[in-house]
Amino acid sequence: MAEPFTNENEAGLLGADKEQDLNSNTEQTPQQEPEIIEYRTSFIGCGDNIIYGTKDARSKAIPGGRELNYKPHYAPVAHIIENADIAFINQETVMCGEGYQLSFYPLFNSPQDVGYDLVELGFDVVNIATNHMLDKGAKGLLKTIEFWKSLDTLMIGGYENKEDFDNIRVLEKDGLKIAFLAYTYGTNGLTKDPYSNVIIPYINDEDIIRQTALAKQKADLVFVSVHWGVEGAFTPNSEQIRVAQLFADNGVDVILGHHPHVIQPVEWLEGKDGNKTLCVYSLGNFMAEQDYDYNMVGGIITFDIVHSTAFKPYIDNVIFVPTVFHFTSNFMTNEVYRMEDYTPQLASVHGVKLYYGHKLTYDGLLKYATDTIDEQFLPDFFKSDDQQSEQQ
Repeated sequence: MAEPFTNENEAGLLGADKEQDLNSNTEQTPQQEPEIIEYRTSFIGCGDNIIYGTKDARSKAIPGGRELNYKPHYAPVAHIIENADIAFINQETVMCGEGYQLSFYPLFNSPQDVGYDLVELGFDVVNIATNHMLDKGAKGLLKTIEFWKSLDTLMIGGYENKEDFDNIRVLEKDGLKIAFLAYTYGTNGLTKDPYSNVIIPYINDEDIIRQTALAKQKADLVFVSVHWGVEGAFTPNSEQIRVAQLFADNGVDVILGHHPHVIQPVEWLEGKDGNKTLCVYSLGNFMAEQDYDYNMVGGIITFDIVHSTAFKPYIDNVIFVPTVFHFTSNFMTNEVYRMEDYTPQLASVHGVKLYYGHKLTYDGLLKYATDTIDEQFLPDFFKSDDQQSEQQ
């Protein structure tokens, strides 16, 4: 602001031309626009976590700590989990705790130490809506729900009753609100006890439409975790495609798919209102001691959520990071690696080869990734020279 005049003589020195110049200068001074601050919130999503063995974890227990230590299993990718602003994982199996014996296929019950370690590693969102959620009945599921609710993480997919089911889970980060929904195609033919109030969130069009509308009222973005598809199939089936389009048409922003125990494609879908939905049909196994080489390949979906007060948040910089789960013939040295950090030497001693007697080669693992995931979503390590040149 100009200083005020101090006396009449100074004021009288200003003629008509001087006044015109001052007016002209005032008009030319642009109004300062409010600064727009753009935020990038990083997100990662991991697939099926199936752990029931204790031998390796017991051997790595820390004196004075819990008797089972699963953190070393995740050590090669721990930095990816820790550095993400938001990290998601699909916990395939229930964790019933005291009063329930640990068990494996076909009716799983995993150690709760796995859950503690997942949270300490940095997972912010844990899904338990899977085909194994009734492996120990409604009571076992309720015990699992209570366990996860006691931890510092957002558990989705397990609901104590109808009211809890429609209490949409929202995670807030950097001023951004993300609503998380969760559904499963089934529970292996198991049904809950009729007297139990727990809700199994089966894939149901009416629930999807109702809950997506509720979620959009409460949050800036809507993410859906969905257990679907055919085990061992590298391509989505017609029902996955139909339900994915239903999600897109109802304004879901991201679909995180799992269950087939192999990876499936990543693609952008267009909703009926022209909106874009990122669909990961299957993240594959993050950690599972299964029999075949294709079960060892999973992926970590990574992307940024760009947001500001000036525009609607959007998804950017989408990368599918292929992973390999490694274990030896005695089911020790269990570790999950980024595929680009895995080696032919490790592949040569993999338990799939030396315990199960099935084929597994380093090149074969890479081929599952490059045959299934479009190059545009893969890290540079997997891209052809032509593809990398186009992006530069």
